[in-house]
Amino acid sequence: MDDDPLKLFSSVRGLPVLGSLSDLRDVVIGNDVAELIISIPSERGSVIRRIVETTMGLGLNYKILPRQAEVLLQNYAGKSRQFIRKVKAEDLLGGEISKSDQEDIMDHARNQVILITGAAGSIGSELTRQAVAYGARKVIAYDWWENGIFDLRNHLIQAYPDADIEFIIGDVKDRRRLNQVFSMHRPTAVFHAAAYKHVPLMEGNPAEAIKNNIFGTKTVAEVAIKFSVSKFVLVSTDKAVNPTNIMGATKRATEMAIHTLAGSQSTTTFCAVRFGNVINSNGSAIPIFQEQIEHGGPVTVTHAEVTRYFMTIPEAVHLILQSWIMGENDDLFVLNMGEPIRIYELARLLITLNGYIPETEIPIRITGLRPGEKLYEEVLVKEEETSATSVAKIFRTRNYLNFEELTFLHGLTVLREAVEEQGLDCAALKARLANLVETYVPATELDASSLPLPVAASLERDAA
Repeated sequence: MDDDPLKLFSSVRGLPVLGSLSDLRDVVIGNDVAELIISIPSERGSVIRRIVETTMGLGLNYKILPRQAEVLLQNYAGKSRQFIRKVKAEDLLGGEISKSDQEDIMDHARNQVILITGAAGSIGSELTRQAVAYGARKVIAYDWWENGIFDLRNHLIQAYPDADIEFIIGDVKDRRRLNQVFSMHRPTAVFHAAAYKHVPLMEGNPAEAIKNNIFGTKTVAEVAIKFSVSKFVLVSTDKAVNPTNIMGATKRATEMAIHTLAGSQSTTTFCAVRFGNVINSNGSAIPIFQEQIEHGGPVTVTHAEVTRYFMTIPEAVHLILQSWIMGENDDLFVLNMGEPIRIYELARLLITLNGYIPETEIPIRITGLRPGEKLYEEVLVKEEETSATSVAKIFRTRNYLNFEELTFLHGLTVLREAVEEQGLDCAALKARLANLVETYVPATELDASSLPLPVAASLERDAA
């Protein structure tokens, strides 16, 4: 089947072209089809989603030719094989990476000593992999999570036996350890991906979120200044926009802290990249759904109308690296993640990909929003404006922070004292954090279901 009108009613190697994608369901039913192979390697995830949605409930086995981006990344990793494989969640939601963009990163990376914090995490490990694949002179993987670093080390040593990679166990809050590492390896670029990110868990542990996300970031950034790191890239999140939870509020405070350091007299360039959920990150919805499906369900969704922005981990990291190349001091970049996806529909698609009929063979159960969760995520604060960059999916924000820096720095001191004195008093710490981050309204004071829908087309408008 093909949407090209010139191919309709012709034949390929003796097999007739039976119609376009709009005819797909009828053709599948009429020909008793058991397996569907998607051979559109350059298409966006929305087209793959439409194909699966069109044939939902027919019990098909879905396979796909790999995307061009997937093949390109394999080639950079020294693997040139192409293969037909099962359709994965990444195919439903992912976008494309161009070869020219990859060559730009390779040119920029080859003389760099790159340090990644949170290197054992979802984003950090992919940053480490891509930095090595793009030929960075040296890569330092830094994380406190021993098992994660162990697994990453085993993978990279096998895949890149000649690469110069250091695997270091350490905490971002440990200034002495950071001083030792920076002194020994002299990184020229730092990607700060370390963060506590699980929203409900951080609601019950605000002291740890504050210590790790705010003060850990500040410590790494100050050490980067001390050792004249050329560029510091903060990995941020859309949950920092009008936050209703501890995790988002601490990340907003982190953006503010980086802004104050960007205004200092240091030679280090500070920039940040803000984006939404990545597919298959540790503890995220898709791996949980997959496990629930394998156990026969039910698949649990917090709310029938909850939506999230999604991007594949390789694509998000690629765009972070592109932001690194173009980033100037005090830049905050926002990634265009396309249209938000209803989590309920995502659950239905994953059930279908696993060969089951949603809500018939695998039930879906609504469990209710968890502490601190919104129905909708936003990518921009009301006052923020964006402008297009040379990379289609990356936008530079303006007016993204408006606060009195001396008041903020004093507020950090007060917050640190509160953490030390009231570490188990969640309500008191939330109140202190709300004083520091004016846009933070704790979820206990806000009905998440009443939040306005984000303007999904805002980035497309700015691109135009």
